[in-house]
Amino acid sequence: MFVETNTIPVLRRYFNSSLEAHFSASECKLMFDSLIQKRLNWTKTDLILNNNSRLSESDLLYLRNATKRLLNQEPFQYVIGETLFYDLLLNCDSRALIPRPETEELVQWILEEQASISSILEIGTGSGCIALACKNQLPTCKVTAIDVSPEALQLAGENAVKLSLEIELIESDFLSEDLSFIENGNTFDCIVSNPPYIPINESGNIAANVVDFEPSIALFVPEDNPLLFYHAIVDKSMYLLNNDGFLFFEIHELYSSEVLSLLEKKGFINIELRKDLQGKPRMVKAKKPTFIS
Repeated sequence: MFVETNTIPVLRRYFNSSLEAHFSASECKLMFDSLIQKRLNWTKTDLILNNNSRLSESDLLYLRNATKRLLNQEPFQYVIGETLFYDLLLNCDSRALIPRPETEELVQWILEEQASISSILEIGTGSGCIALACKNQLPTCKVTAIDVSPEALQLAGENAVKLSLEIELIESDFLSEDLSFIENGNTFDCIVSNPPYIPINESGNIAANVVDFEPSIALFVPEDNPLLFYHAIVDKSMYLLNNDGFLFFEIHELYSSEVLSLLEKKGFINIELRKDLQGKPRMVKAKKPTFIS
């Protein structure tokens, strides 16, 4: 990395010129500022007041590595190692999917029913974003989160410790018949899941920075069984969900009618479909009536 001086303005110009073919000027500014602030443990005000500071050689290496990773189309959240989700700053890396803004909308929907919820099970927790956001907003609620990936659970555990939020994390393959993670027949007032739902034959339509870096196990399902996880979750919700409990899903926009039909056939009531901020059908809520068992 050749620069004539190590001052922040010069490094900013280097960063921008390296990435301008791939990112807008505003994106470059946001990423550079974020990287410098994290590296030096600065606030925005610190960066303004120290804008002409010189960086160390190790800081230069950090910035060079970040630039190379961004040029390789690695997601910025992985490069910087964190992301903001529902006012929580989460550790973020390739062990789990990057939390999306539309998933914040799902959390908000859950919170609208908070008066009826004292226990939550999240299926496929990944980074722990949904479980931790719910726990942060509902501190007296018992939150259990499961995932098939030990690496994802490790990340979720790191986030729980970082945020001083107590949730139960369990490694379990929910598609299997083994429900040993449920102790003493515990059931829940709310089950939430943002499961894999992209048919594998659609992978060519997904951005390279997603397909090449985010864990495929959390993204894709067989093209001949796109509702694989929804069938399993709905079936097991029959005995994991308390009467009058809520089931929340994030869904594929093209399979909303199929998910609604599945819930109706299983006897769920008060089924609602919501669109995300882009106007796409993205979330479903359903209620388990007393007579289902």
